[in-house]
Amino acid sequence: MSKFFETIREKVKRIPDLIAKRLVRVSILGDSLEFRLPPIKKKSTIKQYLEDLIIKVNDFVAYDASTYPFDFEVKLNKNLYTNKEILEIYDKSLKIGDKLGLIVPNRPNISTGFHKVIIETHSEGVKANFKKYFSIAPENAQLTTSQVIVNIECKNCGKHSSDPNQVICEYCGSLLKE
Repeated sequence: MSKFFETIREKVKRIPDLIAKRLVRVSILGDSLEFRLPPIKKKSTIKQYLEDLIIKVNDFVAYDASTYPFDFEVKLNKNLYTNKEILEIYDKSLKIGDKLGLIVPNRPNISTGFHKVIIETHSEGVKANFKKYFSIAPENAQLTTSQVIVNIECKNCGKHSSDPNQVICEYCGSLLKE
């Protein structure tokens, strides 16, 4: 194969990385990281999308719902849903063009500068691999770090409580199960 076609093939392979690099935004929010992701391209529920997604920074897993369940907040079309509210929107369908952001604890202690970002899915593997500049968010955008929430379900009515010390359901008065 000629060198020309090899060059074209290599450039085509990098297109998804270049598109993701342009569309993904990363900000440092105090002790959290905010990943603004590209618009949704196919219909799925928020739960399906979030459970399939993995984000790595410098080979460190910054986001994976199977590793850190509910240790993140979701920004959907500029509306912020804290980890206490995520269960309420989990079954909501994402529409094509929806803008999704994830706010996760800054576990790898990332500072400003260029960092390697890998976006993967459990179902399809690596989707994009690129270097991105992480900047500090404006002061008015500072958010508190998400906390791990233990959800306790009522045996009788199925309602959830995020208070780990609660034993009686506030809705029906039955015993709660973890």
